[in-house]
Parts: sequence; C-alpha cells; structure tokens
Amino acid sequence: RADAIRPRLTETPTRYAGLVDALGRPLRDLRISITDRCNFRCVYCMPKEVFGRDYAFLPRSDLLDYEEITRLARAFVANGVSKIRITGGEPLVRRDVERLIAMLAPLDVELTLTTNGTLLPRKAQALADAGLDRVTVSLDALDDATFRAMNDVAFPVERVLDGIDAAAAAGLPVKVNAVVKRGLNDQEIVPLARHFRGSGHV
Repeated sequence: RADAIRPRLTETPTRYAGLVDALGRPLRDLRISITDRCNFRCVYCMPKEVFGRDYAFLPRSDLLDYEEITRLARAFVANGVSKIRITGGEPLVRRDVERLIAMLAPLDVELTLTTNGTLLPRKAQALADAGLDRVTVSLDALDDATFRAMNDVAFPVERVLDGIDAAAAAGLPVKVNAVVKRGLNDQEIVPLARHFRGSGHV
C-alpha cells in the first residue's frame, strides 16, 4: 500500500541508505502487477471455481496508469531498487504494455517481465525494442495434455514454446519457471530440464 511506504519513499535520495525491511535488509527488487486479469485459469493460481465468468476483476479506473506506474518506479529506484519485474495476472493482456516498458527503460534498473508466454509471438520484438532486458516464462509441463489440464483453458504447450522462441529471436534472455504439483506434473521435471539443457535459457 502506498500510504504504508510514503514516509520512507521519495523521488529523490533521502537520508535513508535505501529501502530496508524490518530486519534491515536492503530491498532491491520491485514487482509491479499491472493487471489482475489472465487468459489462463491455472488450477493453482486462478481456478475456475473462483475466477469464473462472473468474477469481478478490478475496473480499469482502479488500475494505475502507465504514467503513475513510472512515477512510482522512479521513486523506488531513487531509494535503492535495482530490478523491476512487470507481472500480472498476465501482463501482456494489458493494452500497449510495450509503451510502459519504453517509459521504464531509461531508469537505471534491470527491467524484466514474467508471462505465460501466450502473447510473446506477437509482442516479443516490440518488448525488446522498447528496452526490456529479460523475460521469464511460466511453463509447467511439456506434455500437452498435462499442460492443458494445468492451465485449464485447453491452451496448447506448443504455442508457449513458440513464444519462448520468439523472445529468443528478439534477443531477449529467457528464464523458464515451473510450478510443480505432486501427482499432477511432477513427472515433467526431468523432461523440462532435458528440453532446456543447452538451450541457453535458464
């Protein structure tokens, strides 16, 4: 909450050595969720029984606009943040997200984005051109049936792999994350490791 940090957060450096937590540890990473919406209904994150067709997502008027996000990011950077991660929901469903990346790129930070990869074939080059430093793709299985069961919208794994290829082709370093659930996709750990070994992706 902004009101909780306001006494310690300014747009110019202050007498504080930077943002610290209750134990005095420096806070260097800032995660900014730009939307609560997602085009997946992953069983561990946004299950359909909760996030169904009638679920009331935040109205657009309640979301920070890109200028407000940039102002906040600038203030955090002035107070010691050195890495900004853009997330959601699924951040690529927010319109013109590459414009936000271009606004944040001049800041002295590592600028990253976490995505399910579905829209990367369309967006990767624009994100790279806007100044994104790296992309993290969530991929919970290589087996198509398992992947479709986990995203619960029958989205094929091949299109996420296409998104990873598009990001790499655009010059973006790629990191791949997986959520592992016992009895659901734990058998996919080794195939995932084998598939990405030697690819240059983390």
